[in-house]
Amino acid sequence: MAEQKIVKHVVTNITNGPKVLNSIPAGVLVAGDSTDEPVSMTEAEYESAKATGWFKFGAVKAADKD
Repeated sequence: MAEQKIVKHVVTNITNGPKVLNSIPAGVLVAGDSTDEPVSMTEAEYESAKATGWFKFGAVKAADKD
């Protein structure tokens, strides 16, 4: 099985209620909350979370990338 690509993003919950974010480690973001630091997730988890329309994803600065 091929190794999954890991991506990092700062994530903001743009809904009116709490949402689970499948990241490494998993987390729950309450309404309007965002991660302080970029979180890691597989590319598939990122695409899935993006498709929900529940989250806004911010770019990771070059200094934050591994």
